[in-house]
Amino acid sequence: MLKKMICFTAIVALLGIGAAISQENLETKAPTADRHKDRGVACGVCHEGEEAPTTAAKAEACLMCHESLSAVGERTKDFNVNPHKNHLTESSDLACTQCHQGHKDDTVVCFGCHAGMKFK
Repeated sequence: MLKKMICFTAIVALLGIGAAISQENLETKAPTADRHKDRGVACGVCHEGEEAPTTAAKAEACLMCHESLSAVGERTKDFNVNPHKNHLTESSDLACTQCHQGHKDDTVVCFGCHAGMKFK
Protein backbone atom coordinates (compact mmCIF):
# COMPACT_ATOMS: atom_id res chain seq x y z
CA MET A 1 0.00 0.00 0.00
CA LEU A 2 2.79 2.42 0.91
CA LYS A 3 4.59 1.61 -2.35
CA LYS A 4 1.43 2.45 -4.36
CA MET A 5 1.00 5.70 -2.45
CA ILE A 6 4.60 6.75 -3.17
CA CYS A 7 4.23 5.88 -6.86
CA PHE A 8 0.95 7.81 -7.08
CA THR A 9 2.49 10.87 -5.39
CA ALA A 10 5.52 10.76 -7.70
CA ILE A 11 3.30 10.55 -10.80
CA VAL A 12 1.16 13.48 -9.67
CA ALA A 13 4.28 15.54 -8.95
CA LEU A 14 5.76 14.77 -12.38
CA LEU A 15 2.51 15.66 -14.12
CA GLY A 16 2.42 18.96 -12.25
CA ILE A 17 6.00 19.78 -13.23
CA GLY A 18 5.31 18.79 -16.84
CA ALA A 19 2.24 21.03 -16.97
CA ALA A 20 4.22 23.95 -15.54
CA ILE A 21 7.00 23.49 -18.09
CA SER A 22 4.50 23.21 -20.95
CA GLN A 23 2.68 26.35 -19.79
CA GLU A 24 5.98 28.25 -19.55
CA ASN A 25 6.86 27.20 -23.11
CA LEU A 26 3.46 28.29 -24.40
CA GLU A 27 3.76 31.68 -22.72
CA THR A 28 7.24 32.37 -24.01
CA LYS A 29 6.93 30.88 -27.49
CA ALA A 30 3.56 32.04 -28.80
CA PRO A 31 4.14 33.50 -32.27
CA THR A 32 3.95 37.27 -32.56
CA ALA A 33 0.88 37.12 -34.80
CA ASP A 34 -1.01 35.07 -32.20
CA ARG A 35 -0.14 37.52 -29.42
CA HIS A 36 -1.36 40.42 -31.58
CA LYS A 37 -4.57 38.59 -32.53
CA ASP A 38 -5.26 37.83 -28.85
CA ARG A 39 -5.05 41.59 -28.20
CA GLY A 40 -7.54 42.37 -30.98
CA VAL A 41 -5.09 43.61 -33.61
CA ALA A 42 -6.44 42.96 -37.13
CA CYS A 43 -4.17 41.36 -39.76
CA GLY A 44 -4.32 44.48 -41.93
CA VAL A 45 -2.61 46.59 -39.28
CA CYS A 46 0.71 44.77 -39.79
CA HIS A 47 0.09 43.65 -43.37
CA GLU A 48 -0.45 47.08 -44.96
CA GLY A 49 -4.24 46.94 -45.09
CA GLU A 50 -4.49 43.37 -46.37
CA GLU A 51 -7.27 41.60 -44.47
CA ALA A 52 -6.24 38.29 -46.08
CA PRO A 53 -2.46 38.80 -46.21
CA THR A 54 -0.40 37.26 -48.98
CA THR A 55 2.98 38.71 -47.96
CA ALA A 56 4.99 38.92 -44.75
CA ALA A 57 4.66 42.04 -42.63
CA LYS A 58 7.56 44.45 -42.97
CA ALA A 59 9.63 45.39 -39.94
CA GLU A 60 8.60 49.03 -40.35
CA ALA A 61 5.00 48.04 -39.59
CA CYS A 62 6.03 47.26 -36.00
CA LEU A 63 6.97 50.88 -35.41
CA MET A 64 3.48 52.14 -36.23
CA CYS A 65 2.40 50.94 -32.77
CA HIS A 66 5.64 50.23 -30.93
CA GLU A 67 7.22 53.65 -31.74
CA SER A 68 10.92 52.71 -31.80
CA LEU A 69 13.40 50.14 -30.59
CA SER A 70 14.36 52.61 -27.83
CA ALA A 71 10.74 52.84 -26.68
CA VAL A 72 10.39 49.05 -26.61
CA GLY A 73 13.72 48.86 -24.75
CA GLU A 74 12.32 51.20 -22.12
CA ARG A 75 9.25 48.95 -21.67
CA THR A 76 11.49 45.90 -21.14
CA LYS A 77 14.11 47.64 -18.97
CA ASP A 78 13.21 45.61 -15.86
CA PHE A 79 13.99 42.24 -17.48
CA ASN A 80 17.07 40.40 -16.17
CA VAL A 81 18.61 41.02 -19.59
CA ASN A 82 16.93 43.54 -21.88
CA PRO A 83 16.42 41.92 -25.30
CA HIS A 84 15.63 45.34 -26.82
CA LYS A 85 18.54 47.34 -25.38
CA ASN A 86 21.93 45.65 -25.41
CA HIS A 87 25.23 45.51 -27.25
CA LEU A 88 23.64 43.85 -30.29
CA THR A 89 20.70 46.22 -30.72
CA GLU A 90 22.93 49.24 -30.19
CA SER A 91 25.66 48.18 -32.62
CA SER A 92 23.68 46.90 -35.60
CA ASP A 93 20.60 47.51 -37.71
CA LEU A 94 18.61 44.72 -36.16
CA ALA A 95 15.07 44.54 -37.58
CA CYS A 96 12.15 43.54 -35.34
CA THR A 97 11.37 40.68 -37.71
CA GLN A 98 14.77 39.04 -37.12
CA CYS A 99 13.44 37.83 -33.76
CA HIS A 100 9.67 38.29 -34.12
CA GLN A 101 8.72 36.25 -37.17
CA GLY A 102 4.98 36.73 -37.38
CA HIS A 103 3.29 33.36 -37.69
CA LYS A 104 6.42 31.38 -36.73
CA ASP A 105 7.91 30.99 -33.27
CA ASP A 106 10.21 33.83 -32.27
CA THR A 107 13.89 33.26 -32.96
CA VAL A 108 15.94 35.16 -30.40
CA VAL A 109 19.06 36.40 -32.15
CA CYS A 110 20.83 36.69 -28.75
CA PHE A 111 20.72 32.90 -28.41
CA GLY A 112 23.25 32.60 -31.23
CA CYS A 113 25.94 33.36 -28.62
CA HIS A 114 24.03 33.27 -25.32
CA ALA A 115 22.16 29.93 -25.44
CA GLY A 116 19.62 29.52 -22.66
CA MET A 117 19.67 33.17 -21.58
CA LYS A 118 16.61 34.14 -19.50
CA PHE A 119 15.12 37.57 -20.04
CA LYS A 120 12.53 37.62 -17.25
